[in-house]
Amino acid sequence: MKRFLNILPYIILAAAALLLTPRAPYIEAEDPEINRVLRCVIYPECHYALNKALLQKFADDISVDAQMVTIDPEGNYLDSLRQGSVDLVVLKYNDSLEYDGGLIASRLFMDSTAWLARSVRPYNMQTVNLWINDLEGSSYYDRTRRALMKGLGGNKISPYDYLIKKNAARIGWDWLLVSAIIACESNFKVGAQSSAGATGLMQVLPGEYSADTLWDPAVNIAVGTFKLYKYQRTYIDLGADSTDCVKMTLAAYNGGQGRLQKCIEYAVENDIDPSKWDNIAEILPKVTFHAGEQMVYYVDKVLAKYGEYQILYND
Repeated sequence: MKRFLNILPYIILAAAALLLTPRAPYIEAEDPEINRVLRCVIYPECHYALNKALLQKFADDISVDAQMVTIDPEGNYLDSLRQGSVDLVVLKYNDSLEYDGGLIASRLFMDSTAWLARSVRPYNMQTVNLWINDLEGSSYYDRTRRALMKGLGGNKISPYDYLIKKNAARIGWDWLLVSAIIACESNFKVGAQSSAGATGLMQVLPGEYSADTLWDPAVNIAVGTFKLYKYQRTYIDLGADSTDCVKMTLAAYNGGQGRLQKCIEYAVENDIDPSKWDNIAEILPKVTFHAGEQMVYYVDKVLAKYGEYQILYND
């Protein structure tokens, strides 16, 4: 017993050393099955700079190199993942991915972002999820997220914050929500123009204003937010609550009031409450097909971006 008491301090010191030792790499570097390069694809709807930084840190932690694959807008990178030409794909999560044979999704983080891998790869989801759990509780994650998503410094989202705040206040909207719309419409590019002729920051179609006038950010944001205001009044009159009203307004902004009106009429004819967005979202693909699917996707995309902005800029 006396001998045990003599060596007890050394046992305690050894145990403390084990507890304080940094966690070993998630995957041992000498594992011969692991490629030394982690080929990554980041879909456009995800924040590229932030995900790139996190992927590079993940690669460092598992002792491999990260390589960002230049994305082709028409490419199908889930097929590339299945075929083994890429290793990780970053995208906004979709429930259908749970049942996609051969692919497995990480736990969600950063407002519904998921990392996908092949289930047969060594970069398995147990490894990724363990890493994400550690990441989200770290000061590194908070610092990196704020630095990269506030790339212009302070609480500034874009050079047009003043105009966005002024016009958002006029219609009673959160300027962060209007900023999220602009991010999804043009990514704050004044010169953006669609194949249909939608122009400028808020992708406004020329009507009362010429395309030349709509290149002016002040005019573009004023016209775009006024459209939001007009659409919103329609759905308030329909009896939608504030949340559903915003979602219907966003859908109309993306796909037009005409398509939404067809769904409202369909709902009324079939004794479905037309003031509930969930009902309209279910009807949209049935009545307006692919355009309706895009409208539902657009609403989710804008609100996800809005959620990011609320976390980062509501200091």
